[in-house]
Amino acid sequence: MKKSLFPAWTLSQEKAVFVNQHHPSPDLDDCFMLFQDRALLLCNREFVYPVPPFSESKMIAREFLGIYENRNCYAVLVQNCTAAADNAWLAMREVREILSIKNYAMASRGLQLAEWAICQKFCGRCGAINKRNGAARVCSCCGKEYFPPVAPSMIVLVYDGKRILLARSPSYPKNLYSILSGFVEPGESVEQSVHREVFEEVGIKICNLEYVASQPWPFPHSLMLGYQAQYSGGEIKKDPAEIDDAHWYAIHDLPLIPSMSTIAGWMIRKRQHDLGING
Repeated sequence: MKKSLFPAWTLSQEKAVFVNQHHPSPDLDDCFMLFQDRALLLCNREFVYPVPPFSESKMIAREFLGIYENRNCYAVLVQNCTAAADNAWLAMREVREILSIKNYAMASRGLQLAEWAICQKFCGRCGAINKRNGAARVCSCCGKEYFPPVAPSMIVLVYDGKRILLARSPSYPKNLYSILSGFVEPGESVEQSVHREVFEEVGIKICNLEYVASQPWPFPHSLMLGYQAQYSGGEIKKDPAEIDDAHWYAIHDLPLIPSMSTIAGWMIRKRQHDLGING
């Protein structure tokens, strides 16, 4: 991979391609992704095929995703299902490190659409039943349309020469540090949200904001928009509600950071690469 170009998940040949044409009845030869409590059922690091039998009473939702490699593809949410001896339920954060980029994108799409479909059975305006219209839903009474949500979020690498700012959130695994991130609020641009989040979380000012890359993020339905920005002033004053710890680190001497499968990990290593340092 050329770190100075694009992260692997943005390469067109790695994308899962779906064609939403119709909504057929499921067949045993179809592709099924089974989810339980936001965990995906895998067998030997791959999708389980054929899918193990389960009763309809254990199925919460089944969402047709489209046609993938000439097979109908579904995401299925189940409950109270036990994995067979050679299968395992794995959290999506673990799955990200295991599946190919293409298959992880497919699983991510499936989970997000199936979970959204559960919450969108009825119209929020008049209470009538919503009907399927492709990936969208349309109220059977008033005609209001509902579309799967995508929540824009910013993530930013703040640098000062050969130093970068890293921080710890209370929710992070032990000893892990990463770059700053947060949701875009109504009425603001992504660029405004970057300045706001940086100041709110660590109390510093930034300048020379540059867009770098993006990554879909199914936790629960975000689109991470990655930027880098230059430090322009202020002392670190962390918001204790959001940040456990924050420090400047020399780019060649970093603590534990996210993996390359995440936009945060990729952006940090890209900065090292751009400065001629092997991470």
